Amino acid sequence: MATERGMRKRTLESIEKKLIKKKDQLLETIEGEIANEMEGVESENITGDIVDEANSSYEHLIYSRLTDKEQQSLREINAALSRLKDGVYGKCVVCGKSIDEKRLLAIPEAKMCIACKAKQERRKY
Repeated sequence: MATERGMRKRTLESIEKKLIKKKDQLLETIEGEIANEMEGVESENITGDIVDEANSSYEHLIYSRLTDKEQQSLREINAALSRLKDGVYGKCVVCGKSIDEKRLLAIPEAKMCIACKAKQERRKY
């Protein structure tokens, strides 16, 4: 069973690494393209609030370059990382039951147990 108490610490660490790797892979290409575009921009004289604003603009630029599907995937990954941090990872957000550990290992960003996910999919069609 996958609960914050029941799931082994090693398994949670492995899942967290998978989530971070997925997130990094998703952002890697876009960040590379943007870095190439920004290569000519001088930033040596930028300080304080201007740096914060530039970082925020950079994040928005990255996000705007992602497709809708990539944006959704990024939201799901970030939500899973937040659930891990909050100690509620592995609980279905619909029914509150534990999500099977095998499901979480296969799809670490899963937020629903198989039964609730199947119900959701049936409603779509």
